[in-house]
Amino acid sequence: MPSWATEELKYAALPDKRLNQRLIKIVENLAGQPHGSVSQASGDWANTKATYNFWKSSPIEAEDIIEAHQKQTTQRASKEEIVLAIQDTSDFNFTHHRFKTESQGFGMTCAQKYVRGLKVHSLMVSTTPGVP
Repeated sequence: MPSWATEELKYAALPDKRLNQRLIKIVENLAGQPHGSVSQASGDWANTKATYNFWKSSPIEAEDIIEAHQKQTTQRASKEEIVLAIQDTSDFNFTHHRFKTESQGFGMTCAQKYVRGLKVHSLMVSTTPGVP
């Protein structure tokens, strides 16, 4: 039986099959120890280094991974009669960080022009009994 990560990321279409396998391993490791550092979750130096190399790899785009997750989420949701889309907007204030500038994507989050930060709009999808 495939792991939950294998099922969740089955639509990942990274440039090489080995990258898809590495992605699944990274997700399983990090989900297994969400409170730990990358090195703790990876278990050893080889896996830690492989994780960082994966993240630095130029042929891998975050959109490719997100697209696989979105496709799987859409497929699961289509089987449900009712789906709840729970959303929230949060402001992250980085005004006290001198080097967080507008050119780096930190803009105004309120009417006060000196305040710099990020607005994050997150969405969580759930079924009515709470089972994904």
